[in-house]
Amino acid sequence: MPWLTDSEFLHKYRVSRENFKFILEKIQDHPVFQKQSRGRRQKPVAYQLMVFLKFIGTEGSGASNSNQRNTFAIGYGTAAVYRDRVTKALRSLSAEYINWPDQEERRTIAREIQVLYDFPHCVAIADGTLFPLAFEPQTEDAPDYSGRKYGYSLSTMIVCDHKRRIRHYLAGFPGTAHDNRIWKATKLATTPESYFDPMQYSVGDSAFENSWFMVSAFKKPKDHAIPASHEKFNEKLARMRIISEHCIGMLKGRFPWLRSIRLLITERKASLRQILHVLEATIVLHNMLIELGEEDNEDWINEDDFSAMDDAERAPHLPDDALNGAIPDGASKDERRSRLTFNFEEHFYFVPNQSQN
Repeated sequence: MPWLTDSEFLHKYRVSRENFKFILEKIQDHPVFQKQSRGRRQKPVAYQLMVFLKFIGTEGSGASNSNQRNTFAIGYGTAAVYRDRVTKALRSLSAEYINWPDQEERRTIAREIQVLYDFPHCVAIADGTLFPLAFEPQTEDAPDYSGRKYGYSLSTMIVCDHKRRIRHYLAGFPGTAHDNRIWKATKLATTPESYFDPMQYSVGDSAFENSWFMVSAFKKPKDHAIPASHEKFNEKLARMRIISEHCIGMLKGRFPWLRSIRLLITERKASLRQILHVLEATIVLHNMLIELGEEDNEDWINEDDFSAMDDAERAPHLPDDALNGAIPDGASKDERRSRLTFNFEEHFYFVPNQSQN
């Protein structure tokens, strides 16, 4: 669409013209675009990609087939066919763009997180989020989708790195599912030794159960004030956890279809599978665009999904040998967090009495 300015193109299709061409080059040779339908030649791949991007870049009724028919002068069913083709092509790139860091990359991530946030050996940040559903599911378990915040929603676990790339996720749970339940169902939690070195871990909020590979925030005791050391720890952890808030905010901000999913869930498993496939394609694009540097454009950050946590100046890092050892078998679930709390108390929280010589 040469009549659109660069800014108009970016607003309409959620990517710059330059990066649109990059995405096009990555998918245009996929076999799904080579098949002929009833003897008719397919529309150009660029055209089909624009239909897909307009769908995931629109919230509410603007993403409906009728709206896409009016925008692109195509039939109701054609819009869905184009979206399915692009979804399949993008999902074929999942192994390239949605992957858990290998041992060498984890060490690099851990070093960078330590410099930025003082948490040694941390390689990821986990957080749960809800994707609202525009329609009530037509299933027997529809009440389970009535989540904590929206009328009906899907619960998803997002695990990202410090650059807001999504390195692992698990979706498809109804809105009532607790974050810790979903976390425990991830491959990271079921076979942690395959994803973390003995000293490595992820962090999360107080919804997560502590373990040698998960460090979560302290919960406030019922009817008691939270200890000062725990409050300080939570504040320090919050400065890093905001990364996951930004990651999820960017995902929903750039691709607003996730703020009101207009695909109906029925008793047919294929209906939920369709949503999960489009979600996977969306996450591929999210990570691809981060690698291309387009996350610097803050127009796509959805502030409504951010917490009120603010970044603070970083304290200098002081190493502690106690943090460089693996958690022994049989140790308490809170052992990793206890070591970190003790380290922060010694190195960051203690303020000497200025009156003493």
